[in-house]
Amino acid sequence: MPHTFDSEEQPSAPEERPHWLVSALVVLVCLAVVASGWGVARLAVGVPLRAPEAADGPESRTPRSETVSDGVSPEDAEAYLAASVELVEGSSAFHLTFSVYDGGSGPGDPGPREAGRGSAVYEAGAEPEFDHSFTTEEGRDVYRYDVGGGQFMMTADRGLELLDPPSAADRYLCSRDFGSAKLREVLDTSSDLELAGLEEVRLEWPGLRSTHSAYHYTGTFTAMLGGYDAEARRNTLTSVEGAGFDLWIDRQGYPRRLDYRTQDGVGESYEYHAFS
Repeated sequence: MPHTFDSEEQPSAPEERPHWLVSALVVLVCLAVVASGWGVARLAVGVPLRAPEAADGPESRTPRSETVSDGVSPEDAEAYLAASVELVEGSSAFHLTFSVYDGGSGPGDPGPREAGRGSAVYEAGAEPEFDHSFTTEEGRDVYRYDVGGGQFMMTADRGLELLDPPSAADRYLCSRDFGSAKLREVLDTSSDLELAGLEEVRLEWPGLRSTHSAYHYTGTFTAMLGGYDAEARRNTLTSVEGAGFDLWIDRQGYPRRLDYRTQDGVGESYEYHAFS
């Protein structure tokens, strides 16, 4: 161990820029950062990335035309989850938030201690197209980006840097695949995935509160926990085995919440707010 758009109105996608232009701009930004020693908090290349809106209400917006087939029964847990993964990976935009727990602060601790929290936003055609931000409990900020064309970047204790060649941890944390990664881990490693019932699940991230009617699934799986090694200044990926999870997938087939913990309290909580 070691951790939607329901309305008919859709946001228009930003005009896509050629990947060679994005790559050229990235190189110029990196050179400027290295030469000047500037610390960069957020990257803005071309069209800024927008977080899909998720207003307070009974249901955040979901594209009704792209939902789980009527032929997939929620009682077939594996098939329903597989269909949900396909919906996420086929989305042109998504917004999720997450918290990381490190197992508690010491003997007698009543529960797992939150080690940090963050969010991930993807929008096809935006530059960068994927933005992953994380803030540790101690206040360290880590920002990761997919700027298209297989180019990943990040900034943490030093300036903006191009991850070349990217590690497995870089690919996991800096690409749009992060949106479905945990769901795929459940699908690939859980041998006891089962439907517990239909429930109301409430998402309570600040400014992104909503309630959804969703199917509740339970089981155990092997999770990959992403992190950042401040001493080595690199992204990390740790296998967390035997984690118990609770997963809620709504009636349209979109994931809404995933909580998982080991017996020692290591784990994460994900809230899936918006898709298009």
